[in-house]
Amino acid sequence: MRKYLFILSICFIAISCTDLNNEINSNNFQMNEFTGRSVVFYNVENLFDTKHDPGKDDEQFTPFGEYEWDDERYQKKLGRISDALSFIQEKPVLVGLAEIENYNVLNDLVKQDIFKNQSMGIIHFESPDRRGIDCALLYDKKVFKVIDSENIPITLDYNPAFNTRDILYVKGEMMGGVITHVFVNHWSSRREGKAETSHKRERAATILRAKIDEITAVDPKANILVLGDFNDHPDDRSLEKILKAKESGYANDGDLINLFYDDNENDLGTSVYMNDWAVLDQIIVSQSIYDGSNKIGIEKRNGFILDNEELLFTQRDGNKKPNSTYGGRRYYGGYSDHLPVYIILK
Repeated sequence: MRKYLFILSICFIAISCTDLNNEINSNNFQMNEFTGRSVVFYNVENLFDTKHDPGKDDEQFTPFGEYEWDDERYQKKLGRISDALSFIQEKPVLVGLAEIENYNVLNDLVKQDIFKNQSMGIIHFESPDRRGIDCALLYDKKVFKVIDSENIPITLDYNPAFNTRDILYVKGEMMGGVITHVFVNHWSSRREGKAETSHKRERAATILRAKIDEITAVDPKANILVLGDFNDHPDDRSLEKILKAKESGYANDGDLINLFYDDNENDLGTSVYMNDWAVLDQIIVSQSIYDGSNKIGIEKRNGFILDNEELLFTQRDGNKKPNSTYGGRRYYGGYSDHLPVYIILK
């Protein structure tokens, strides 16, 4: 009888230890689900479908428009974006996008090879851009749960007709209970000149900073990710002074950290104009993410520009630029006129 009770006790202890190990492993898996995964921002250069949407200036992106934008070119564009993202070894958990026409193109994009083993969700709102391009966020449903989302209008009081693209805001929960706030931006271009358009980007920075202040007033250690094509350099007034996105060594309490400040100082870039590279695409984080003090951090405390050779085009003069879909009206069939940027979570 004693022998039977001893054997039974040993079995119970073994089963209990197995259950405990499974629980620990399950918790570790849950807590580390986002570790080693990437957060990406990519201005994909005019991802339009082939149909004209009433009220949008998109006729050129139709089969009979000036760009002769047919289904073959559209499908190639989707494949190119997928290929570009696949060059990042770490699978994306969040992908911020700019120059998206509508929800339909996003639905086509998440069916591409890069996402075939993931269940990707889509956050998108229509914004008042005259060309009909918006920001969007793709997210891995197994890792990121959306709590709330909204579009934040960038209003220009002097002339509402010139209101620019909305900022996309998403509040979500990373696996393991890590609340994270994500902003996807595409600020006004410099097409009419830097000085002539700077007030638009400064207005966007003011509105974004106000929203961030609302969040940090409630939670000073909030995890904040700001992704975007800002059409300004990291040391421009809109970003450094108004948004308070600083170089890491010069940040005060409440400031954000611009992970691409060093790239700008080292003459690197994500976009080219007149053979000059500029870091227009950036990822900016709260200090809590930078120092990893609130359950989530980033590898090497750094952001990366994806500059694979396939994404670059060598010009006749030997200078390189992003391998774009179009150059003026000429179809090149490349990826985008911007390079993606990304970080790796831990």
